[in-house]
Amino acid sequence: MKKILCAVLAALAGVAFSLGFPSYSEAQGKRVLVQFAWVVGGLHAGFFVAQEKGYYASKGLDVSISRGFGSGDTAKVVATGKAHFGEVNLPTAIISRGKGMPLTNIGVIIGKAPESFLSFAEKGIRKPKDVEGKSFAEATGAAIMVTWPAFAKLAGIDINKVTHIPIEAAAKPAVFFSGQVDWVAGFRPGFDEPVILRARKEGKKLVFLRWEDYGWKVYGNGLVTHQDVLKRDPKMVADFVGATMAGYAYAIEHPEEALNITLKDNPELDRETARLSLLFALDAIMTSASKEKGLGYMEPDRMAFQTKLMSDLMNFAPPKDAYTNQFIQRKAFKVPPALAAELAKLP
Repeated sequence: MKKILCAVLAALAGVAFSLGFPSYSEAQGKRVLVQFAWVVGGLHAGFFVAQEKGYYASKGLDVSISRGFGSGDTAKVVATGKAHFGEVNLPTAIISRGKGMPLTNIGVIIGKAPESFLSFAEKGIRKPKDVEGKSFAEATGAAIMVTWPAFAKLAGIDINKVTHIPIEAAAKPAVFFSGQVDWVAGFRPGFDEPVILRARKEGKKLVFLRWEDYGWKVYGNGLVTHQDVLKRDPKMVADFVGATMAGYAYAIEHPEEALNITLKDNPELDRETARLSLLFALDAIMTSASKEKGLGYMEPDRMAFQTKLMSDLMNFAPPKDAYTNQFIQRKAFKVPPALAAELAKLP
């Protein structure tokens, strides 16, 4: 994949970052290191468009991208100065900040709650309380096992009436499709794409109960940086955020071209899966707030909701400086009618 870093380069970058980069005015074409939360997918199209179209280069930024190994690991990489920016799950970043890591959220990409109850139509699950008397499969150590009791409380579900079947994470799709359980926890982008594509091929009808629709004001992935970077070079941060969001704006207006750019840089990706991942990301980034305030804008009430939620669940004092919208720019973007129609049909 274009500009994916090897371990040696990442290590060297860590040394360079610890020594400190020169200020923006002293270094045009300055190297900027970014680490994703996990493997590359269609949801990352905005980054690759920003590279391909020269949005980063026009700001004097030479952006290199590395895959990640989980949001928690990426948060640590950014907190220890081995990358300038991370694409991480925002609740994970809030937890990391609450536990003392010098991190700040600087923009959201997945601006809708990624979680859902996922079932087959014949299971009869049409509202959250319908999961009572049903069974679900999930790995015991999965993040959803920490948050699902909180959602259950919010939605009025008696978790004592729901049966959890512990499984290995890799076995979740097979257990679900075999009918051994009534529902599983959906998550988009990520888990949902291959499930949807398989269900289409097998002629099975899926039902998603999106937690977003039941008061769960939690974001998915977004951008995070080290607080020292904010202090030392706010212009570089503004340029990076602005160029990245410009990449997503272009992807909204030209989704097929954005997909092709992403696949060109990452030929190992499956086109159908990557396309669905991109659609999920575009749907999630175009919130009502982003249309008014700019792509990447984090709503204060949602940030307050998830900050309190995570601090209560993980037992830490709610951090007061977990995020900033100062780098979000209000710029208009147009949604092609064909894209709008396709997004409206997403399961």
